[in-house]
Amino acid sequence: MLLSKDDQAPFSIINEESFSPFLMVCDHAGYVIPSELNNLGLQEKDRYRHIAWDIGIKKVGTEIATLLDATFIAQTYSRLVIDCNRGINNPTLIAENSDDILIPGNQSLTTEEKQARIKEIYEPYHQIIEKIVGERIKINMETIFVSLHSFTPVMHDGFQRPWHAGILHSQNDQFSMIFKKILEENYSFPIGDNQPYALTEKNDYTVPTHAYKKGLPYLELEIRQDLITTEDQQQEWAERLSLLLPMALKEYETVCS
Repeated sequence: MLLSKDDQAPFSIINEESFSPFLMVCDHAGYVIPSELNNLGLQEKDRYRHIAWDIGIKKVGTEIATLLDATFIAQTYSRLVIDCNRGINNPTLIAENSDDILIPGNQSLTTEEKQARIKEIYEPYHQIIEKIVGERIKINMETIFVSLHSFTPVMHDGFQRPWHAGILHSQNDQFSMIFKKILEENYSFPIGDNQPYALTEKNDYTVPTHAYKKGLPYLELEIRQDLITTEDQQQEWAERLSLLLPMALKEYETVCS
C-alpha cells in the first residue's frame, strides 16, 4: 500500500457531468509526493521545479473549466513519482534522472514498488478518463479532448525556447491545426508546431490512448511556464483560451459538415 488515508486522491475532477464538448485533462498538474516516499530524497527546491510538475497549468485549466462549464481532470501527484503521460513500459515512466537531477527515491525500485505507483496513482487517473470518455461516446456526445501542459523556458542545454505556446499533434489533427491557426490570428507571439517537442506514441500516452484510439478530435496544448506563473497570467490565458476554443470548434464543425 503506497497511499495512506492522509494522502490525497490520485486525481481531482471539476464539472464531471458537464455537457460541454470540451473534455480537459492535465497529466502533470500536481507536485504532491506520497508521504511513504519521503519526498523521493529530493531537496525542497527541486520538488517544485519544472521537473516535478507543469507549473501554472492546473490553475489555467481550472479557470477554463469554470468559464466554459467543462469537465477538467487533473492528476495530483508529481510526475517524478510516476509520469501519467507515459506508457507503462516506457523507461521514463518513473524517471531516475530528470534535467540532470538525480531522483534518489527512484533508484533500483523493486517490481512491487513500481506496481504500487501504477495501481494507486497511474491507473485511477486513466480509468476515470476512460470512464468519462466512454460515457460520452455511448450517448454520442460531441467531445473535443484537450490535454493541457506547460513547458520550461530553458532546458539544461541552455536553449531559450522562443515559443509562447505549442500545439502538439500527430494523427487525426484537424481540430489541433484549426486551433493553432485561430490562436496565431489572435495572439501575436510565436506558436510552436510540434514544439517544444513532437507528439508521438512513443513519448506520449494520454492523447494516443484516449483520443487517437477513440477517433476523437483533440488538442494538446503547451504554454511556456514564465507566461502562467502569476494568478493574473493564468487568468489571462484561461480567458483567452475560453474564447478561442469555441471559435475553433465552430470552424471545425463547419469544415466537417
